[in-house]
Amino acid sequence: MKQLLVLHKYILIFILIFLALGCEKENSKSDFNTSVMVDGRDGQMYKIVKIGEQWWMAENLNYNTPTGSWYYNNDSINYSKPYGRLYLWEVVMNGSISSNKNPSGVRGISPKGWHIPSVSEWEQLYDFLTAQGLNADDLKEAGTEHWLFPNAGTNKTNFTAIPTGTVYNSGNSFANIDYQTTFLTSTLDNNTTGVWGYGIDCDKSNKIKVPLGLQNGWSIRCVKDK
Repeated sequence: MKQLLVLHKYILIFILIFLALGCEKENSKSDFNTSVMVDGRDGQMYKIVKIGEQWWMAENLNYNTPTGSWYYNNDSINYSKPYGRLYLWEVVMNGSISSNKNPSGVRGISPKGWHIPSVSEWEQLYDFLTAQGLNADDLKEAGTEHWLFPNAGTNKTNFTAIPTGTVYNSGNSFANIDYQTTFLTSTLDNNTTGVWGYGIDCDKSNKIKVPLGLQNGWSIRCVKDK
């Protein structure tokens, strides 16, 4: 009887350890560490988040350039933070050439210690999400404060993507606010005259990789240098 009780004791300990490890693994899916960083150029503070092995800005870049960037509808009252500015690719690159390296090596207009992500770096992000059973909905801010209905966003990643729209024809027109956001990369599309970007829509949960026009403006999320 004593030996049976000891055996039951060890079985119970094993079950508790197994459950603890299982819970730890499950929690890791939503355990996306967050912090903050300050852009030394203008003192703006940004939330940042670690997704897999990458640290991403969890807010859109809001750095004011002399030319080639705009607030949506040129309205700094309603579309400053958290929307950030919409940038031409040439302005974002700040003299650097196209790169699809990982990391891209393109600082561009990023804060010190950060860089413009390449297609390869965005693919690394999405590969990590897929491995965790997540998708683009888990990058989006939840609710309809910014996104139009229907928005299936969960923000499990703390990436907090919001719909910033697009500026067209070098600042002459704007569209898609509250419905769509698109992020520029450092990588030109060699099959067109454009650059690759990654879009997120209010009513879609899949990854959207699209070629973007060089005369149009889009959002930027920077990645921390390794």
